[in-house]
Amino acid sequence: MRLRALTLSFIAVSGLFLMGDFLSNSATAKCVQADVSVQYNISGSKEPTNRSNDVEMESDPSCRGNASVTTGVQGNVGGNGPVEQHRTVRHRQRGSDGNSGGNGGAVQIRSNPGIDVYNPADNWRD
Repeated sequence: MRLRALTLSFIAVSGLFLMGDFLSNSATAKCVQADVSVQYNISGSKEPTNRSNDVEMESDPSCRGNASVTTGVQGNVGGNGPVEQHRTVRHRQRGSDGNSGGNGGAVQIRSNPGIDVYNPADNWRD
């Protein structure tokens, strides 16, 4: 029983130290850059789609408190010939919200799947 009380006391005191450290440091938000897209082809072609998705993200090292998001959808439905899909995106963030302190930079998120679905029925359409 004494061991349990001692353990609980230790956890409580540790929590107070952590809270004090947390409350004494001010938080600064980094910049966020996100690119979310999908490129899909649903056709009678058995060849994979020739696709490119060129995404460039750049921000000032002191960037804080800004966010930018780009989205895109490229799709093809039908046919049985080769398909090409090309996409280019440029993110550039400058400046900040005026807060000082802390390290800036950007959190960069990319989600860009390419999807090919073979549909043999497209080979019988005119």
